[in-house]
Amino acid sequence: MEVLDSVKTTVDSMFERFIRVEERVNTLWKDEVAPARSPRQLNAIGKNILSGSGIKEIIDQNKLKLLTQVKALNPTNAYDAEQYSLNVVSELAKHCPDVVPKLKDGAFRVGSGIETVLLVGGFYLRDLIFPDLGFSLTELDKPKTVVKP
Repeated sequence: MEVLDSVKTTVDSMFERFIRVEERVNTLWKDEVAPARSPRQLNAIGKNILSGSGIKEIIDQNKLKLLTQVKALNPTNAYDAEQYSLNVVSELAKHCPDVVPKLKDGAFRVGSGIETVLLVGGFYLRDLIFPDLGFSLTELDKPKTVVKP
């Protein structure tokens, strides 16, 4: 029984360490196109992906659908609004399957993976819809303002 407990403790420890490493790699990946600061903004690489991959046009064409999905998650602060925007765009293929060929072509065109193109698109969507959600990228410390239709 002691051996099994020891193995379980070792596996649990490895799992926790793996999660930490995964989070750090994810942060480094994001820093490649949108360096860490609050709020993250696309750098030259991110802007190149935004304009060259076609993700900007895809987001623009689907803005209302994506905004509706983010609003349905009821973000109450800027952090959640950003995370929801990134998550909704990361699942773009599920909600808009017709864009998958465009995503693949765009990713190939700019020499990036689809995940990176979607990340860039997520930051673009965030910037595009923050005012509609009652948030400002320049005044993050202010409370949410309610936008009436």
